Amino acid sequence: MKVLVTGMAGLIGSNFAKHLSSKGIPVVGVDNFFPSYPIEIKKRNLEALKGSSLVEFIEGDINDSRIFGRFDGRGITHIAHLAARTGVRASTQDPEGYLRTNIIGTLNVLEFARRINAEKVLVASTSSAYSGNPVPFSEKQCTSSPRSIYAASKIGMESLVYSYHQVHGLPIIITRFFTAYGPGGRPDMAVYRFTDSILGGRAVEVYGDGKAKRDFTHVSDICEGIFLALSSGEKFNVFNLGNSEARSVRELISLIEKSTGRKAKIKFLAGKKEDLDETLADISKARKILGYRPKISLEEGIPLFVEWFKSRKAHG
Repeated sequence: MKVLVTGMAGLIGSNFAKHLSSKGIPVVGVDNFFPSYPIEIKKRNLEALKGSSLVEFIEGDINDSRIFGRFDGRGITHIAHLAARTGVRASTQDPEGYLRTNIIGTLNVLEFARRINAEKVLVASTSSAYSGNPVPFSEKQCTSSPRSIYAASKIGMESLVYSYHQVHGLPIIITRFFTAYGPGGRPDMAVYRFTDSILGGRAVEVYGDGKAKRDFTHVSDICEGIFLALSSGEKFNVFNLGNSEARSVRELISLIEKSTGRKAKIKFLAGKKEDLDETLADISKARKILGYRPKISLEEGIPLFVEWFKSRKAHG
């Protein structure tokens, strides 16, 4: 197995490359350092991978089909397509950019996979696709009512992916992630943003009343789920990768307070209509077929994140 990881400088991409290399699996990564948040964070994520001879990185944009010519002849057998424009709120400001990357970029990945006759392609999707459904979210539920441009772009991507499986017989797994957090996280995500504000003595800005719930999932559990899916014998399937436990924003803040030893000052802002009230993954399918079993609870994961965050700040 040799894996092409798109979006390797991001939270999940960088951690998955590390996950693979720890198993002795060679990785080729690509990322365009899109400045949706400071590129220094992404470059620092890659710095953590430099010690491994199994990891190779190529800077490039998946929206440009020509970049894939640089991967020819490298012995790639599997693809983990993790590159995407992410974020519910930001998608409203740049709908064209989201559609271009999440659909056209994915098309380019699929064409490359078809050209090299890839053994398996994994494509990352999102729990945002489930808007309008009751929790827990199951893969059996309809995903035809996106509440955000981001969700719409991912649902469209899923349709494209399924058509490539049907038309070309390409073996593909779709994984829907639930609120990933961990080392290398995005500054716009709640865990990072709240920790930064609390340690910096600034008010924590909360959209809504703080009762919204999320299925916070540690990135190490998501990485193991990706690996299990990529290694499976499934020809096509969709799996939820979550922690299967919904926790409120207020609970999250309380855990960060406990881990930092500081009290949060909370500033409540108007809620966003694009945001879901609650996300909760039904992971029974992934558990049964893949053997996926998340190990890190939020009580364990938040102290680990705070420790990483403090270390990162200490080293600039």
